[in-house]
Amino acid sequence: MLDKIEDIELNDFIKEYDKCFLERNIKKLKSFYPDNNELVYFDNHKNNDTYSVDEHLKLLNEFFQKGKKTESGTVEEITMENVRYFKTESSACICFFARYKSFPNPAVRTTMYLEKNNGKWKIKHVHCSFEPEK
Repeated sequence: MLDKIEDIELNDFIKEYDKCFLERNIKKLKSFYPDNNELVYFDNHKNNDTYSVDEHLKLLNEFFQKGKKTESGTVEEITMENVRYFKTESSACICFFARYKSFPNPAVRTTMYLEKNNGKWKIKHVHCSFEPEK
């Protein structure tokens, strides 16, 4: 369930991004990132950190085509918990715990940093890490 952000604009952004991901739509996903190829993406899986949009989309495309030997190995729905966000006119930060449907524990701590460019939100940085044991 992704209806967790009180800010309608940010909530719609996250829901549309998630929809494109579930549909494996690389072309549409590219529109969520900056046109200048700037992106730092720290993933919660080994060898998946990327430092450009092109590099990130290449890894995503490979995942969509071949799967991975992690969790269920395929694209799946997530739930969002403990959502917090900070927003100004030109930037936003969204923090939440994501849980895979097939592998809910540990949660994936996720931080997304967005900037508004020509009136549209763009993802500039993502950091994902598995929740440590308590």
